[in-house]
Amino acid sequence: MDGLNDSLSGQAGLLSELLTAAIEPKLEATGVSLGTFELLSAVHASGGRATQVEVAKRLGITPPSLSESVKGATNRNLIEQHTDSEDGRRKILKLTPSGRKAMLSIVKGVSSAEIRMIDGIDPMQIAVAIDVLKKVNRNLARIVQDESQPKKRVKAVSRAT
Repeated sequence: MDGLNDSLSGQAGLLSELLTAAIEPKLEATGVSLGTFELLSAVHASGGRATQVEVAKRLGITPPSLSESVKGATNRNLIEQHTDSEDGRRKILKLTPSGRKAMLSIVKGVSSAEIRMIDGIDPMQIAVAIDVLKKVNRNLARIVQDESQPKKRVKAVSRAT
């Protein structure tokens, strides 16, 4: 491999940057920042009943860091925040109709960019690439989960001999 250019990480990073640039006009037209779109996507992906802690984990940030974004999205009527009926300490996040509309508009922009970015690529190659990326994402998710778990310390036991 010749540096990051020929690495999976380098290409994934470049793909992320270029895809973000491609959807930027749709984000601007919708009046939603990339961070807010990521928040809306995480809430949407949760199936509509995500706790704030779960959304923060999905985004790779701490719940306190998420609070400001949630407040802004709530003030803009993009998400609703409710106290969980099963556990009053937990906050449940849900898209509002305006949030769903914004998501739909942005997702259409992403789909349009995707159609253009795969133009001229063999469908079998695309299927293989998607399969490989799914496996890579599962592995990365495991790494992130393993590294977020508290490390178990093993006490050294001295034995009298």
